Amino acid sequence: MEKVKNYFDQELVDVIGAFLSFSCAIHCVAMPLLVTILPLLGLGFLASERAESIIIGAVALALGSVVWGVRHHRSWRAFLILVVAVAFIATAHITTEGIFEVVLHATGGLLLAAAHLLNRHLCKICPACEREHTG
Repeated sequence: MEKVKNYFDQELVDVIGAFLSFSCAIHCVAMPLLVTILPLLGLGFLASERAESIIIGAVALALGSVVWGVRHHRSWRAFLILVVAVAFIATAHITTEGIFEVVLHATGGLLLAAAHLLNRHLCKICPACEREHTG
């Protein structure tokens, strides 16, 4: 069990998750502007379903990280932010088009990043987490 703990670094998971979430928000804002230019630059894959899969991965990573944080820190704030983020992303994906879709997706991505950063902050101020990192 100790080997598994050494390979699992909650702070790294939150940093990667925040990066993916910010990337998601930037992707959502930039895509309407770049959708015609990307194929000309050989970057058409950024407008593909594969990019959507990365967004789903960011949500899954956030869910795992934040659920771990709730169990460990007993704080529901990051989880509530995550729920709102997923609601924004799902609403954008299912019901809207145009500028509203962009705004909802970008807001959802930023909220995902905020959930990761809050979870990371909770780890930094948690005495138990500090003992795990130093011990």
